[in-house]
Amino acid sequence: MFHIQLNRCQYIDNFPEQVTNVLQEYVLEKGVDDYAKIRRKLYSINTSFFRINKIKKRDFYEGLYRRIKNLTELRS
Repeated sequence: MFHIQLNRCQYIDNFPEQVTNVLQEYVLEKGVDDYAKIRRKLYSINTSFFRINKIKKRDFYEGLYRRIKNLTELRS
């Protein structure tokens, strides 16, 4: 998931854990399946990941959400 950061050997704080916690809370526990409903919570995570890797929050989060949604649909 965070291969960009690992390839550059840069520390990214606890960003992966924070993203995982948000997704687990909303998608797995609350059953939210609308990205727009969790976007605000994801965007509020304070991290240097996007600045260091020169990637847009929107592109990263939407892509990640799509992949997770596809995986959960395959398991259903």
